[in-house]
Amino acid sequence: MTLSDIRESWFPSPTESEAAPFRNTVTISNLGRERILAALMICASTILMAIDYLARGDTESSRDLAASAILARGFIIAFLATFLYATRRPVTRVEPRHRAWDTAFVVVCLSWMSIFSGALLAVRPGIEPYLTALFTIAALILQGTRRSMLTFGAGLVFFIFSAAAARPEQRLMLSALVNGSISTLLAFVISQVAFVVRLRDFRNDEYITEQKRELIESNERLQRLSFIDPLTNIANRRFLEMSLSREWKLHARSGLYMSVLMIDVDWFKSLNDTYGHLVGDDCLRRVASALESVLRRPTDLVTRYGGEEFCILLPMTERDGAICTGKRVLQVIRGLEILHQGSPLGRVTVSMGISGCRPERTDKCNDLLRSADKALYDAKTAGKNRIAWHSLIKTEGADVLPMPEQLSLDMPPPLESHAESHPVSASSQAPPAGGSGESGFAAQDYISGRGGEVAEDFFNIRDSFMGERY
Repeated sequence: MTLSDIRESWFPSPTESEAAPFRNTVTISNLGRERILAALMICASTILMAIDYLARGDTESSRDLAASAILARGFIIAFLATFLYATRRPVTRVEPRHRAWDTAFVVVCLSWMSIFSGALLAVRPGIEPYLTALFTIAALILQGTRRSMLTFGAGLVFFIFSAAAARPEQRLMLSALVNGSISTLLAFVISQVAFVVRLRDFRNDEYITEQKRELIESNERLQRLSFIDPLTNIANRRFLEMSLSREWKLHARSGLYMSVLMIDVDWFKSLNDTYGHLVGDDCLRRVASALESVLRRPTDLVTRYGGEEFCILLPMTERDGAICTGKRVLQVIRGLEILHQGSPLGRVTVSMGISGCRPERTDKCNDLLRSADKALYDAKTAGKNRIAWHSLIKTEGADVLPMPEQLSLDMPPPLESHAESHPVSASSQAPPAGGSGESGFAAQDYISGRGGEVAEDFFNIRDSFMGERY
């Protein structure tokens, strides 16, 4: 065992990283205990002052001695009252003055007790006040090695000089010096033991706190990972279902319209068979990135639904806005120019099913997904590379049923704002499926306003989940 190991075992000190927080903790703890001791000492000194005054003798020497005792007690009472006033406010942030008052309390009280006890040897034997101060400070006030050596050493020196000035009998003087020295050494040991125990408790608390923090961060990271698709790095189906359920309830309460887009990569199996799965995975990643680039609001959400299927959730978005977003999706995917020899078009395209409604509390959010999926099936069977629309309608005494309406790549004429409560047939509002053209893309995206901040808490949660990408 080296000398440094012995020193660390018997006289430990906090590391550089521990020094400031540990010193602040010790100062706050000491000030709280010192205030209690100060109040008790003021009460005891006041009572003893009254006793000294009432028990003063008739002789001049006894009156002088009583006056000296009262004056000494008055001094310590004044200091303690000043200490209580200076530290009256709760300590929330440790400042240099707090550490100064902590040190001053120990030094002044121990020095006063040392001098007072030494002076009492001229009247009677015994050093009880000095011993009381020694062991009280050693047991209750936390001090490092250097401070303990200085304060207890100074106290012993003051006691020796005060006892020598009192000129007691030689036998009494020798007994007081031996008892005082041994007691001072014992108090120093007790102080160091208390300091070491507190330092170890502090390190254990810091270790536990660090472990808790790492555990919380790990849980949050795992929770975020559970909502992220590992291949495309976007939200997965689990997060979609959670978001849709929450948005459904919010929209049912606010009466706003919401839409869902189901997107499927056309002839994706042929792409995998032709180019291999690595190329297929890269295609899905590029499609996912392109879908994210289409969204314009932080409340919109794109997720991987499964396989080559994606889903876009559009809160506060009516039919025209959803179809306009679908148009942009078709253009962006075509703009990727991903070659696909297994497709009749020679490049990767997508088919899309769109559905929307004004949710009601009695409805089920999964009905909206099923309706969009049915629209996607219609788009696939109609030739792919196109959009199909389904609207949810509520009939008297019946379940929620999908109403099919196929759309071409051209933008249909805009509907009136009350369209979904009274759906219009496909023949009167949409051109036939399979139309050519990207010319009808001039229509603007219509998005309803949200009255109030009904979804603020949920969007904060979503941002915390999606803020860190892996």
